[in-house]
Amino acid sequence: MNGLDAAFGYAPGKIILMGEHAVVYGQPAIAATLDRGVRVAVSKRTDDGLSGPTFRGTGLGLETGARPDPDGEGPEALRNALAELIAMFGDEVRGLAFVAEGAIPAGSGLGSSAALSVALVRGVFRFLSKSVTDEEVMGYSHRLERVFHGNPSGVDHSVIAHGGLVWFKKGEPDNVVERIQPGRRIRMAVGLSGKHAGTVHAVGALRDRMRRHPKAYQHLFDGIGGLAQEVRAALEEGHLAKVGELMDLNQGYLNALGVSTPTIEKLCHAARDAGALGAKLTGAGGGGAVIALCDDDPRPVLKAFERAGAHAFAAEIGSDPHEVDDVDPVTVRSAAG
Repeated sequence: MNGLDAAFGYAPGKIILMGEHAVVYGQPAIAATLDRGVRVAVSKRTDDGLSGPTFRGTGLGLETGARPDPDGEGPEALRNALAELIAMFGDEVRGLAFVAEGAIPAGSGLGSSAALSVALVRGVFRFLSKSVTDEEVMGYSHRLERVFHGNPSGVDHSVIAHGGLVWFKKGEPDNVVERIQPGRRIRMAVGLSGKHAGTVHAVGALRDRMRRHPKAYQHLFDGIGGLAQEVRAALEEGHLAKVGELMDLNQGYLNALGVSTPTIEKLCHAARDAGALGAKLTGAGGGGAVIALCDDDPRPVLKAFERAGAHAFAAEIGSDPHEVDDVDPVTVRSAAG
């Protein structure tokens, strides 16, 4: 251990602008970080008689004050994640306390579990005074993501670790991750349509449908991949109107894949009627969030989302993944004890 009272790890949430689901089948995806995320404070645990690290979280869809050491009570996924931290870092983390604060809702397709994974990894490295590269963060956080999502595509923790606007394509042995430089500032309105049934469930149900109709679904995946190629060029040119039109087309494909819902379609139509350049679901679907691309002021679209019954917020994509907000060390020590 080092002499620090506390160390902090931060990771932003994310959206998938183009290519969700198709990315699992070898097509490219475009993803971007949000200007809100998850902050984790790491300190030395002060309680006795526990077998491992402890965790408390707020704003992450977790019960405030949950204390899931690897052998204790609390959500199974969190207990397994803490056990995985021990497996990755060794006994050094057994005496640590983690206090997480999230500004992205869980189960919304905005990368809450991947952001938590990346923030935990960064926080541990900082507390242990060890340097780490983005590539190493991706490797460690991917192991934690597997605890939450089984066999994730890799796009979530990759974009969150790298930050900004990212082109992603699964590969063997290594994934392709490239930074995209947009020609214009990109503003979004995000509407929350309710929690989805879970990424594992959505991916599994889609896989079953594809097995019944492999050629038809492959055509859909190929179409989504082609749209991603066009969107990358439009982003680099700053042609946001074209990006919006292609987002609408991507939403049509996602509806055909069976991952949209009537609520999602309602929010997409509400956003377009309010002046959005384009709108689509982001993430696994079956609920979650709708993203709407705004030419300038997102407020008319936010009001349209709210009139449709959805919680909504404005976002600018492409935030810095290494940002660490100040946390009161007294609060950290109190929560750790």
